[in-house]
Amino acid sequence: MMKRRSTFTCALILLLGFSLAFGGLGGQRAGTSIYNFLKIDPSASSGGMGGAFTALKSDASVLHWNPAATVQLEGTSLAFSHLDWFAGIGYEYLSVTRSLDSWAFGAEIGALHMDAMEITTEYKPYGSGEYFTYADYYVGLNVSRKMSDRFSFGVNARMVREEYLDMASTSVVTDLGTFYMTGYRDLTFAVALLNFGLPAGPGGEYASQNGSMREYETFSPPTTFHLGASMTVYENDLLSLLTALQLNHPVDNAETYILGIQASLFNTVDIRSSYTIGTDMPFSLGIGFSAERWNSGLKIDYAFRPHRYLGVVNHIQISYNF
Repeated sequence: MMKRRSTFTCALILLLGFSLAFGGLGGQRAGTSIYNFLKIDPSASSGGMGGAFTALKSDASVLHWNPAATVQLEGTSLAFSHLDWFAGIGYEYLSVTRSLDSWAFGAEIGALHMDAMEITTEYKPYGSGEYFTYADYYVGLNVSRKMSDRFSFGVNARMVREEYLDMASTSVVTDLGTFYMTGYRDLTFAVALLNFGLPAGPGGEYASQNGSMREYETFSPPTTFHLGASMTVYENDLLSLLTALQLNHPVDNAETYILGIQASLFNTVDIRSSYTIGTDMPFSLGIGFSAERWNSGLKIDYAFRPHRYLGVVNHIQISYNF
């Protein structure tokens, strides 16, 4: 038992140290990271909770927020989601996890994409006849292990690529996570460090104003430290009420604080809502339907997140646990 507690303490100190080392500048560094699409929540079940998902276990999409949570899922879990982002941008996400005793393994694929857009210039403001596209995508692998019946640790490795016009950037980022069930009811604490990696930028060179050739600038990925807690605060045969609290500490922006609530009716319908401090998307709503089909758990989730200035983000997700 002492060894297990020591392992948990060391892992927590390690993640906290990374957070303090790379997150201290916060809001002073807004707009200085590459691969910012990694901060978009691809999951509808998480979206309804405002992203307060670090200390929760639901379906394979937990892989994106806490690599240690995958081993908490039983058997095999599959999740597919579609997100309508702003200005006609779409986001597709697919994840799968498999638990084997005290180990779990997973994989994920994500793609942010848009239709071709006509290039405009100061001399051709209505279109030049040339078009460009922009795309971000990644492929990730996950491994997690239960160190005890209450504590698990996990790692993700993700290859990320960004393409714009004739420029492209490719890099590898890593996630670290812990998941700890306290033993008091279902109170859970979790810590995750997401998108940690080396600076990256487009390959090749460009001609500067003085005619010399220069390499493109490099920027750090959007490393974010998440600290979350969750617990079911009320439960009877009809209704259960779960709350989740989370602190997000990014290296390139100010901290955000999230309160998420999920009300489950008859273990079939989940109604979710959240409030976030420090963002232009403070409110979210979500609903999910669960059904036992073919000796497995089939779920359909939807989330609605209005932006203060840019409009509404819609999530839809289908997940299957078997």
